[in-house]
Amino acid sequence: MGILVGIFFSSMGIGFSGALMPGPMLSVTVAESYKKGFWAGPLVVLGHSLPELVLMVLFSLGLNRYVQNDTVTGVIGVVGGVFLGWLGVKIFLEVRQGITIDLTAKEDVGWGPFVAGIWTSVSNPGWIIWWATIGARWILLALDKSGIVGVVFFFIGHILADLIWYSLVSFLVSRGRGRISDRVYHGVLYVCSLMVLGFAVLFIVNGITTLTR
Repeated sequence: MGILVGIFFSSMGIGFSGALMPGPMLSVTVAESYKKGFWAGPLVVLGHSLPELVLMVLFSLGLNRYVQNDTVTGVIGVVGGVFLGWLGVKIFLEVRQGITIDLTAKEDVGWGPFVAGIWTSVSNPGWIIWWATIGARWILLALDKSGIVGVVFFFIGHILADLIWYSLVSFLVSRGRGRISDRVYHGVLYVCSLMVLGFAVLFIVNGITTLTR
């Protein structure tokens, strides 16, 4: 059970590092929250979760046969670690440059929050790259340690991070709040960047160890 808890919370932590960064999903959440109130955020996340679930299932089926293949797991570990490292540095530098979150910037796609959640996933090139690197490494790890149950815990933790953050955004927008304290926002992002960099080192070291043993 301890391994499953670890998979869950580590997945949630990395999920927050992506969710907190401004992007199309935040913009449509803000726009839909002005029109539909608090429930827009959860509906956007529900739409976002569907293509992620499909992709996770496909990756799980494809990667399951390679759980015991040191070359495949090692390469994916190194590549996933490098991508995580880039993400951690990117978050850190953007905080240093004074990134802010604007809850008045709206991108109205006119499709409703559920469809908007789907579209902001499948239309984002970084989405498939994330799943092909970081997501693939986590799936391999979960399969190796706990089988399909581990993958389920990984996915729940990942989606829960999105749900918590975008529900908070919807709540603030629906209550007329236009921004979140920069100090709080920057503090959380600094923690996320350090955590991401830590996992990057672990992924790379584990991948190299797997390849050379």
